[in-house]
Amino acid sequence: MGELQDPFLVSIHLITDPGQGKLLQRAADAVLAWVHPELQLFRVSERASNSQRPWPKRHQNGSTSTGIQPTMAVILFLQEMYGGEEQILMLHRTLQRPPWCYHHTEKISNGRSMLPLTPCSQDFFILSPGTPVWAVRQVHYGKEIVRFTVYCRHENYIDMIRLYKLLLQRRVAQKKEDFCFFVVYSNPDMEIQLSFKRLPRGQNPAVLDSAVMEVRVRDVGVLVPLLPHPCSPISDVRWQTEDYDGNKILLQPPTLCGGAKNAAMQPLHGSQQSHRRDETK
Repeated sequence: MGELQDPFLVSIHLITDPGQGKLLQRAADAVLAWVHPELQLFRVSERASNSQRPWPKRHQNGSTSTGIQPTMAVILFLQEMYGGEEQILMLHRTLQRPPWCYHHTEKISNGRSMLPLTPCSQDFFILSPGTPVWAVRQVHYGKEIVRFTVYCRHENYIDMIRLYKLLLQRRVAQKKEDFCFFVVYSNPDMEIQLSFKRLPRGQNPAVLDSAVMEVRVRDVGVLVPLLPHPCSPISDVRWQTEDYDGNKILLQPPTLCGGAKNAAMQPLHGSQQSHRRDETK
């Protein structure tokens, strides 16, 4: 099957506490606007219950990490040529203000692509409990990238790649023993990727209970007998299943895949670049 150019082939549903939906939607859209002003890959909805989920207890360093790797991260790779280090640092400071909350810091081996203020580490932030962690990186050449990273149990890594290859109808763009990614969408200036990171043996990622990945598919009926877990309709327009690690997946058949958002986004030039840099000021 050919690879269709659809920037919204993969999107993420976030579920938040009552009264927080609009705030978190604006925050997610504003950060993604640094890549493209119309790149709305997150849909925020509010849970019906009035009982709010508590934030995890903070450690002395301010981290809310519980020591368990969340199953998903969102990493933005931003070009220094569009504003230099100061613009990258501006976004990093935005992620340090509410509604964003610092989550944890990871050591990295290649400091050249990181922020100048923390050349050997990567800070991660979170919008609300049970949702993906976010980070920003600086790149010196090539395209700007929005990368969704799914952390996989060691023994399920190969099967996870095969499953998402089936759903995305994409070739693996790059593959290593413990990391690979698919190019979901690409234009001359930007790229959307879905990547998979293999965790060490015995380390299980924490399934997100307030975030669900949605994939646009061409024919649910063809996929159902090929999936590892049952797949059933949850509405007239969406089906739900799970991957090998227990992450829920929403499948959207072609009935909702038409319209303006299916058109390939234009390359980022001129006023669009200025617009996205203003979103987080």
